[in-house]
Amino acid sequence: MKRIIRLVLAGVIIAAAAGGYWFYGRGGAVASGDFTIETVAAETGSVRRIVAASGAVRALVTVEVGSQLSGQLSELSVDFNDTVEAGQVIAQIDPQTFETRVREAEASRATAAANVQLQRASLQRVEANFRTAELDFQRIETLNARGNASDAALDTARASFEASQAELNVARAQIANAQAVLQQREATLAGARIDLERTTIRSPINGIVVDRAVDQGQTVAASLSAPTLFTIAQDLSLVQIDAQVDEADIGQIREGQAVSFTVDAYPGTQLQGEVEQIRLAPTTLQNVVTYTVVISAANPGQRLLPGMTANMDIVTGEATDVLTVRNGALRFRPAPGLADRTQPLAEAGQGGGRPAGGRPGGGGGGGRGGPMGQLTEQLDLTADQQERVRGAFRAAFGRAQAAAQAGGGFDREAIQQEVDREMTSILTPEQMIRYREIQREARETRPGSVWVETAEGILEERRVRLGISDSQNTVVVGGNLEVGDAVVVRAREVRE
Repeated sequence: MKRIIRLVLAGVIIAAAAGGYWFYGRGGAVASGDFTIETVAAETGSVRRIVAASGAVRALVTVEVGSQLSGQLSELSVDFNDTVEAGQVIAQIDPQTFETRVREAEASRATAAANVQLQRASLQRVEANFRTAELDFQRIETLNARGNASDAALDTARASFEASQAELNVARAQIANAQAVLQQREATLAGARIDLERTTIRSPINGIVVDRAVDQGQTVAASLSAPTLFTIAQDLSLVQIDAQVDEADIGQIREGQAVSFTVDAYPGTQLQGEVEQIRLAPTTLQNVVTYTVVISAANPGQRLLPGMTANMDIVTGEATDVLTVRNGALRFRPAPGLADRTQPLAEAGQGGGRPAGGRPGGGGGGGRGGPMGQLTEQLDLTADQQERVRGAFRAAFGRAQAAAQAGGGFDREAIQQEVDREMTSILTPEQMIRYREIQREARETRPGSVWVETAEGILEERRVRLGISDSQNTVVVGGNLEVGDAVVVRAREVRE
């Protein structure tokens, strides 16, 4: 209880001290009405936008080697970290039981083969009897036709012939059955030999043994699934990192983007990789949705080991030798006390700002500065392509305006989709790739404004078009801003 009272008193004292500081050191000061303007010059520089992620290092190909058979491991030929080649013997299951099964299957096959020979000999005897019965029947039939043999003799000869024919069919069926049994015994023998071969465990790939799950003399039991004996990683000179990227950042990730990363084992070493795949299957953990981004990287000297945690910076955008402003300048807005020192946008003459990155600007239809002129220049459109592109834009806007007048609203997304479909039939594959890049660049820009302090001390608002940002700077891709302009980042009121 006393401890609680002491804590409460200490809190009261700290609060009183903070209040006294505010009143006497700051709150008691009187505003003079003057402001200190902090500016930073717009300058040419580089901006690098990154998405931070982490993931585990693993081999490009990892194979778990198991056993399809149950038995005792009589021999282990490899151990942890051993290098193996495809087909190399790495373990041996005691083969005695399976050798016995092979000998049993061989004997069974020999019995079946002998039975086939026996049935073939029986067939030869039946065929001889059949030919004798056939000749007797034909002879009696001829004599009967001449009146030299009775009908009873003819009937007896016919019955004997038909009986021998039935015996012949039975003999042939018995041969077919004996041959089928022989094939069955051969299949059983082949299966027994396969099982015997499987007692020798071989490496399926070239690689390194990263895990051994059994010891010599241990009995493995293969029932519903094959027990894992070894884990082999293929070629650790190349590794793969499965990074988990938040759904808010996944839209910035593209295949082929550069990646820099570090691992705790080598904190001073910056390693490089590349985005290889973006997997579509989401992972949800505590209502947080992430996606797996596969990153491939070289592993010189095989320093990176499977399971290491890599802390990565995925470079989603990079611009060099471009006009930049500080991020604080984009957040600055003049306080009411600076009203007499600000110049409205209309008076400053900063209408709409020029377009950037091939995006349609505030005006200009088909001129060199308008959207059509920019597409023509950047895509190197022919005269025929230009006319077809103009027609596609006119048709799409016409249908959208008609839908808006009918009460359906002006759907810019539908216009863009319709134009994109038309572009597919107008542009060449190379031009279409560049067109997609222009669209992506346009989507990555946004409007904004900054305040510039002139030589006369007047604050002018400048409309700009902004590109990618990092933690400090943002690229200016369009607008009325030049290198050296004094961009306001902060205004502090002077207190007396």
